Amino acid sequence: MVKSIIFILLFSIVSCSQKNNEKIVSLKKESTKKVIIKPEAKSDTIKTVLEETFTDSTQVGIKGKFKLIVEQFRSNDSSYVEIHLFEKRNQKWVLHQQLEYLKDGVTNCEPELKDFNNDGFNDLTFKSSVAARGANEIRKLLIFDKVKKEFILMKNSDHYPNLEYNKLLDCVDAWLVYGGNTTVFLKLEKDSLREFAGVSLENQEREIYLLDKNGKRKTLKKEFVKDLEVYTRFKNYNPLIEETTDSNN
Repeated sequence: MVKSIIFILLFSIVSCSQKNNEKIVSLKKESTKKVIIKPEAKSDTIKTVLEETFTDSTQVGIKGKFKLIVEQFRSNDSSYVEIHLFEKRNQKWVLHQQLEYLKDGVTNCEPELKDFNNDGFNDLTFKSSVAARGANEIRKLLIFDKVKKEFILMKNSDHYPNLEYNKLLDCVDAWLVYGGNTTVFLKLEKDSLREFAGVSLENQEREIYLLDKNGKRKTLKKEFVKDLEVYTRFKNYNPLIEETTDSNN
């Protein structure tokens, strides 16, 4: 009888031990399972809106041979301008050049066609930004290359606000407005504008200066001017000639 009781107790202990071991193994197996979370698919929320279009086929390149389309777009995070230049071949417009530039999100691009190098072919400018509370109109300048028959961007053109062709000096001039102002005279060299002279007006002082090709500045004349009219633009620096509203650069 005693042996039977002891045997039953031993069997119960072994049985419980095996069940506990099975639970431990089961828990271990469960704890080693990898949980894979699939990333949510990203929805395409980028929207692009056409804000402005400019088209011309009479003033760009050779009349009737080229067509220009300038478009301003706005997306979620940027504004940019696309330029398409077409050439007529076999009575069809064929894309000849395509360009794209970022711009600010404040101004319209307002493209303009003017001759900036006096070669008889109109060049292209468009607003890229604005500064000094609107007094400085910033434009990118693209010169039409009559040999390549395409536009070449003047890379530093948006460093010089209020660009105009200067007929008197056969150059480009710019007008920088700040607490005073400076008229800057520029030459077109390859794909850039190079400053060679200027007239600055500030704090009742007028300075006429030259710059060499290395950017070294030389003062031609500096003088104090009583009742100086600070906001004056010039069309020549030597001799000094003011630009008037009825004058034609």
